[in-house]
Amino acid sequence: MANLITLSRLPWLALAVWMVYQPSVGWRLGAAGLTVFIIVLDGIDGILARAWDEVSDLGSVLDIAVDRVVEQVLWIVYAHLGLVPVWAPLIVVGRGVLTDAIRAYVLAKGATAFGMMETGWGQFLVSSRFMRALYGGAKTVVFVYLALLAAAEVAWAGGPQFVTLAWLRTIALWLTVLVVSLTVLRGIPVFIEARRFFGQARETNT
Repeated sequence: MANLITLSRLPWLALAVWMVYQPSVGWRLGAAGLTVFIIVLDGIDGILARAWDEVSDLGSVLDIAVDRVVEQVLWIVYAHLGLVPVWAPLIVVGRGVLTDAIRAYVLAKGATAFGMMETGWGQFLVSSRFMRALYGGAKTVVFVYLALLAAAEVAWAGGPQFVTLAWLRTIALWLTVLVVSLTVLRGIPVFIEARRFFGQARETNT
């Protein structure tokens, strides 16, 4: 059941993307609300998995994979709409591909994405409740903000609010810098701590 909830986020994501591309304030505001719902579902599936004893490696992989799809699709969409610079999705997608490739290799060695963290600082950045909540909250804020900004650009097009839109775009840029920085920061321990698994592979081959 928890895995079905995880996968259900994908059609909701498709609907949110369709809505934010509509030249209507109402549809774009709806996309903001639906984005919150999609992110809330991410917490619900984890709660249900623990409550119903459905925690598994498959569930963990699906959760990370769907999170990655949601995150990357939204960055790409908002870059395509011109609301964030193109370097944002490039960094996020690149980081995601590399860390997921490493995690897939590590999983084959018997360690989970969070379980591979051995150092205290790595556990804090990657798997602590505080950092996961901070990162999830920051992504929620930036994605909802961008949907609201998309609505404002339709509502205020050709009006006297041009200066206000410029300020709102500046805020969007700084929010983007913050969230992308957190994304990179949380990826660093994955690269560093994965070295011991590749070291084991070299020892096995010699």
